[in-house]
Amino acid sequence: MAATATPSRPATELQDRLVRRAEVVGVWAVDCLCAQRRDTDWAAELLGDLEHRHEHASLDTEGYHLDSFAVEPVAHQRGTAYVRMVCAVSVRPARLSPTLAARTLRGVLDELMLAPARARATCARLVDVAIVPAI
Repeated sequence: MAATATPSRPATELQDRLVRRAEVVGVWAVDCLCAQRRDTDWAAELLGDLEHRHEHASLDTEGYHLDSFAVEPVAHQRGTAYVRMVCAVSVRPARLSPTLAARTLRGVLDELMLAPARARATCARLVDVAIVPAI
């Protein structure tokens, strides 16, 4: 029986189609007055995303996309509200800068979402975060 060869796709085409998914779960300490506001833009408050770049990010142009985003209260203590942020993120490493694409999924999301949040002064402070790759 003769073996037949099937044409293989170029490695770059396969890498371009690769999408990795993860969930980011963070606990934030928020000033109680800010937490009580009804019209709070949580993405801007927690992630320091005043330009709403996360909201408009796409897999094809920026290399990542927020699939879902939710914030829920956890507790109140001495003028501080603790909230949990849960978001699902899809990442296409081939569309990121080469230095960013070389990082682990945790490193990519830390650089894209959490580093700007730590660098900006808002009424929220990141207490703890977990980045869990989705299967």
